[in-house]
Amino acid sequence: MNSIVNKDGEIIAFLYQNAIIDVKKEKVLGVILGNCFFGKSKSPLGKFFKDTFRKKNGKIIAKLGKKYSRDDFPENDHHLIFDAWKSLSDIKDHICVWIDEKKEWSNKDFTAVLKEKD
Repeated sequence: MNSIVNKDGEIIAFLYQNAIIDVKKEKVLGVILGNCFFGKSKSPLGKFFKDTFRKKNGKIIAKLGKKYSRDDFPENDHHLIFDAWKSLSDIKDHICVWIDEKKEWSNKDFTAVLKEKD
């Protein structure tokens, strides 16, 4: 499990077995499929590569932070894994577009983007 951090280095979510979970480790906010990430929208919101989450416009929206030990994992992860699989089964459009990397950060909040619907 890794933390996901914003521009200021604050933990905004966690990456756990390709599921993006909230800071309380209670809810699935999104998933990574291949190198694309998804939230409530069932089409790709952007890509995850080089330990960085990028929107389709190439701007950075979050980065991978510290790696945590097994002791820090959610205690009962069954509901998280179930919710992640449920999210995966709802994805119909999983074709990712080419993204040109930009060095600048997006003004949008990562968790807010994950909550947007199509």
